[in-house]
Amino acid sequence: MIHYKQQERERTIALAAVMQTVHLVHNIANTGSVDSTAVLPLLNSILVTESDSTEAVYGGLENLTLGFEQLSIQLNERKTKHQITQIQTAVNLLRLERKLAKAGPVMNSLTLEIDQLPQHIDYFDDIAHPQVIARLADIYKRTISNLTPFIQVYGEERYLEISSNANLIRALLLAGIRSAIIWQQKGGRYWQFLYQSKKISAITDDLQSSL
Repeated sequence: MIHYKQQERERTIALAAVMQTVHLVHNIANTGSVDSTAVLPLLNSILVTESDSTEAVYGGLENLTLGFEQLSIQLNERKTKHQITQIQTAVNLLRLERKLAKAGPVMNSLTLEIDQLPQHIDYFDDIAHPQVIARLADIYKRTISNLTPFIQVYGEERYLEISSNANLIRALLLAGIRSAIIWQQKGGRYWQFLYQSKKISAITDDLQSSL
């Protein structure tokens, strides 16, 4: 039986959400397809600014099943080229969150934009509506995408050229930043990938077993 702190549990959940984000982005870019049931909890998390727990931000652990699977693969298995690309994207998202935290004007602008989102979503009655996705993509493009490190998404040009795919990728990256913020707030640090990988893996296994 593994023992761990509540904070360790919560940051592992946030890290799984980051991995779910980058995996979905990778799939869109390389196959043009995406699991909408895995997308919705991430998009909804953008609007959750207050919550009793990290898992509540995503509507429950079951909504991060894909993320836990990907996190476990990254920690325990020999990685393919695609998986290496995904962990690089995840690390860049975590680095980007640190830049955002220090960029006061950008953070203020982002906060104002997100505060206005509920009204926009109410009008279309669906956060997954193409117009809402386009709005989320535009928010990302006008704020976070101006910071470094730039998130480079690699894939098939024929999929990346489709505007709806490009919009969804940017909307998901916005959600990824939200998860990275939570990870940081719960004590997440880069060195944990090297020195606490076994602990993170064990917590991931424990959370998966509860699904």
